[in-house]
Amino acid sequence: MEPTGATKGQTNRSATDDMIPLTSPLMSWDEFLLINSYITPFTIFLCAIGVSSNMVNILVFYKMGFSSSSNISLFCLAIADACTVAAAFLIACWDTFDDDHLPMSLQDVALTISTVYYFFSFMGSWITTVINVERSCCIVFPIKVKLIFTRRNIFFFILGMFIYQIAASLPRCFAIGLSTTTSPLTNRTVVIFDLMKYNAGMYFVSMLVSFSIPGLICFVVVLVGTIFLISNFKQSRQLRKSMSGSEGISDRMSVKDARLVRSIIFICVIFIAGSTPNVILYVVQTFYPTLNISDPYLGNLTYLFYIVSTTFQAAASSVNIFVYFGMGSKFKQTFKQIFFCQSK
Repeated sequence: MEPTGATKGQTNRSATDDMIPLTSPLMSWDEFLLINSYITPFTIFLCAIGVSSNMVNILVFYKMGFSSSSNISLFCLAIADACTVAAAFLIACWDTFDDDHLPMSLQDVALTISTVYYFFSFMGSWITTVINVERSCCIVFPIKVKLIFTRRNIFFFILGMFIYQIAASLPRCFAIGLSTTTSPLTNRTVVIFDLMKYNAGMYFVSMLVSFSIPGLICFVVVLVGTIFLISNFKQSRQLRKSMSGSEGISDRMSVKDARLVRSIIFICVIFIAGSTPNVILYVVQTFYPTLNISDPYLGNLTYLFYIVSTTFQAAASSVNIFVYFGMGSKFKQTFKQIFFCQSK
């Protein structure tokens, strides 16, 4: 399982110039370049939108304050999404530059930065899972949920996941092997990422505990939770209305809760759509390990799969702002206060 970000789709051109594959690749390098020439500009466009929209989200949620656990979660999700699309943007942009005159391969730089990309991507997965579980518990345990999902508990859970992802991702960085070689184009010594020198065992374990297992767990939990939210949404509204002593208060609370739950359902559906390509890759690579970037036959095709999954993730991390605008009037009012200098 080797997520590598939106790099150019080959095993590593600079690291394999002197290696002669035993078989011709299923997808040639020229074929890959042709397909990637259409995907990369679209990915860059999505990432540019994502960075801008998530910066807006961060400012608005910060201005709204952290009086509720939902605001804390959505604020942290905006930060994770902003960092995710920023890393994807750098990877995609660097991948388009000519690095023949540089002392290192930009593809290898992109490969290294992909660790940052996947780190924040899975932080977003954890936070989305927290949001989904919290709202599901509001249906199952409507009275106890405020005691469980306090602002303090949410903060420390997200902090714990942040520390866990760092600890689980670091071995991947130490497993990477570097070497020097002479560029056949410039005859200069360059630093490259050497697939033959990296610690495969450490790399695999790090990928497993930091990306594959958390990604699959978050995906399954969010998928099940979203189905549960959709199926129980109407029932929960009727139950709360019957338990309320004042029908007017019940109606107002129902409208507020309905907007929040609908928004969370949309956020989770977006997350599921953006994560599906990655999850499919995890499952396929578990049962078919040959599908990896170092395989001479499937390497280019594997890179293409990861580029497509990065594009899906960039799209999913860029559109939440439209959901927030439909979540309620407070987000809109705060947005207008910040960017149009309107008073309350």
